[in-house]
Parts: sequence; structure tokens; C-alpha cells
Amino acid sequence: MNAPVAVLHAPSDAGSAALLSAARIAHDKDAELVVVATTSGVDDDRSEEVEREVATAQVQAVLGADVAWRLQLVRPGADAAEMLVGAVEALEPRVLVVGSRQRTTLGKVLLGRTLQRLLLEVSVPVLVVKADRPVPATAL
Repeated sequence: MNAPVAVLHAPSDAGSAALLSAARIAHDKDAELVVVATTSGVDDDRSEEVEREVATAQVQAVLGADVAWRLQLVRPGADAAEMLVGAVEALEPRVLVVGSRQRTTLGKVLLGRTLQRLLLEVSVPVLVVKADRPVPATAL
């Protein structure tokens, strides 16, 4: 199988657009879809189990039952962006898909700190998808 397609999960319109776009890319490229989600960081097996169930339900609500995917939970440390970069790098994906909401003029320049670090530090291409504009089937 080809290198996987990774997508950062966020329970938002932008996160849904990123999931749909990543699923389309994975399907078109015959690649595994890996959904990367952060946990609350609580060091408790039951908390992580509940967070896994919640993330799974959220992803399934967007993608439906017919799309194959795998969940990769990341427990954030002192530096959440660093943990995400490490998790994405370990997957060695062909692309990382992230969602981004509409921002003010200043916000468009500065982006969110975590997204900005991902764009700069991840060694694979990063596709940023707007909430109201998922990637069309013919785009990639």
C-alpha cells in the first residue's frame, strides 16, 4: 500500500472539511487514511478510552461507515505542536491535511500557533482546507 494520508481531527466545520478531503485523497491514491487526534492529556486509561470513543463517533458521523480509517491518538505534553509533529513524522504520510477556519486579516497572516508550527516543521506536504471549501475530487 502507498504512504498513508494523515488528517488532524478537530470537531468543527473545518475539521469535517479536512476529514472529507483527506478521505477523498486516500481513496484516489489507494492509501490508508490515518486520523490524528489529541487527547486531553489526562494520564488515565479510562479517560483515553472515552476520548477514543468520542473521536471515533465524531469521525464516523462525518465519514460514514463505508470509509476505512485508523485513529492515532496523541497525548500532548508540554508542547502540543511538537507532539503532533512527532506523531505525523512517525506515520511518514504522503500528505497531512488540516482544516482552517476563516480568520481576520491579522489572523490570516499569523495563523494559529500550532498550525503555523506544523506548516514549518513537518517534512511532508501540508494541505490546509477551509471549512466551506473541501478539496474537489479532481483537485489532486
